[in-house]
Amino acid sequence: MLNANDKENLDKSSQTANLLVKDLRDLVKAANPLLGEIAIEILQQAVQIEQRLKRIDSSTSPEEKTE
Repeated sequence: MLNANDKENLDKSSQTANLLVKDLRDLVKAANPLLGEIAIEILQQAVQIEQRLKRIDSSTSPEEKTE
């Protein structure tokens, strides 16, 4: 379980990673082939970071009870 400050920082980091992934997906479509290639490499790393942050969030969030 995370304290409120850690949870807020995790949420902000997740949102930022999501925005980065979206922007890099657009950059992959750049007219300059070198720029697009570099964006693909960075996008792969950004997706991994985004996924890791989601896993951290799900593993530290309290379980929801279903009835």
